[in-house]
Amino acid sequence: MFYATVGLFSRFFGFRSGVVVYAWPPQLTPQSAASLPAVIRAVNLISADIARLPVHVYNSEGQEITDHPVVALLGREASRWQTGFEFRRYTTSVALTYGNGIAIIRRGSDGSVAELQPVPADAMLSEVTDEGVIYKIGGATLASDQVLHVGCYPDYLNPCWYRSPLEAARPAMECAADENSAHAALTRTGSLGKVAITHPGAMSDQTVQAIRDAWQNMHATADGASRPLILREGMKAEKISQETSGTMLDSRRFSIQEIARAFGVPPEMLFQQGGGALSSQAETARAYADGAIAAWASAWESELARKLCGPGERVRFDVTPITRGNLRDQGMSYSKLVLAGVMSPNDARHALGLPPVDGLDTPTVTMPGGASAAIGPDNEEPDNA
Repeated sequence: MFYATVGLFSRFFGFRSGVVVYAWPPQLTPQSAASLPAVIRAVNLISADIARLPVHVYNSEGQEITDHPVVALLGREASRWQTGFEFRRYTTSVALTYGNGIAIIRRGSDGSVAELQPVPADAMLSEVTDEGVIYKIGGATLASDQVLHVGCYPDYLNPCWYRSPLEAARPAMECAADENSAHAALTRTGSLGKVAITHPGAMSDQTVQAIRDAWQNMHATADGASRPLILREGMKAEKISQETSGTMLDSRRFSIQEIARAFGVPPEMLFQQGGGALSSQAETARAYADGAIAAWASAWESELARKLCGPGERVRFDVTPITRGNLRDQGMSYSKLVLAGVMSPNDARHALGLPPVDGLDTPTVTMPGGASAAIGPDNEEPDNA
């Protein structure tokens, strides 16, 4: 793996193949925690949603710049070998798993941004100097404006570095990994748990070892529960483990809720039913957008505006695809806004992805009470429990 990584940097970042770029550091978190289904679901959910959000760039007067390089890089191709969607998903996934998602900004001879090339996890170090933040790969030093850097939780010992949820919530993640391992071990042993075998007489050490080995070979396996238990000479077997499958499942459900808290994702979105207090699908989507997506969208927006935009320009991620709900809810909401004169019919058609119709560009108030009727207490969105 080490030599393949050196070749990767040599091929894409311009290093000579004979130069050692970096030595793969030990992982900060157990690999078993990163492989938990709930963690995989949370990482894939957030990274894929950030990757699919439409990106808009506006100038200081609020006008959209449709041909801005940021729109082209994140909406079409980030580099010669990676689309904008793949780039955002990969970089966000690395930030969620290892704390820091980093990409090198490659510019053309005229100074324009040509490519955004992500860096493998933990391949780069950062330092705070008098000149600002610098990044190092082996013997190469890059200035802050040459690197795109998004992170998760702040590292209180390093103001330019971040920690992942796996590291910030390490005890909860390790507990969830241990529970997963314990459940797997219980399955492999036929779900019998601990069993005590007693004998009315005295037994030698050799006899005890022989009974233990026979039990392990015959019954402490996945198919051992179906094998008949034969005891002789007055021996008795008694289950002494206090753990039950129900107790273990309850504990694993709680661990999924802990993982959801660490990632800012509602438990229902990790397929944990009954894990939260949200009463509808719309509330769940809003909680997810406010608790997880908003923070990541802001991190991307500020970094892109700082490194890739001119003075007065700003980047916005459109979170509407996440919060818009189903077609029934959209239709009722847009209908009220159109009748109240807040939107024109063509505005609503545009929001629904439909082409405009001639003569429907002007908002008209046709609802008694005007705009107040559309937002009053009698016009709340219906629950979709």
